[in-house]
Amino acid sequence: MRVDYLTAIADRGYYKSEEILACHKASIVPLVPKSATSNAKADGRFDKSDFVYDRENDEHVCPAGGRR
Repeated sequence: MRVDYLTAIADRGYYKSEEILACHKASIVPLVPKSATSNAKADGRFDKSDFVYDRENDEHVCPAGGRR
């Protein structure tokens, strides 16, 4: 396929460093979301991705309204 580069799209099950490195070496741009490795949601807790950074007040906001 005589192209300068390719872009590959995959689901998070393919997020492995050796696979991503192989893509880069083959001039393929991989678009793969990071794996969700936290058990917080399964344990009924908030996950890191649930918190929002409030730049104006330089603090993080919890989904329950807590600030830190």
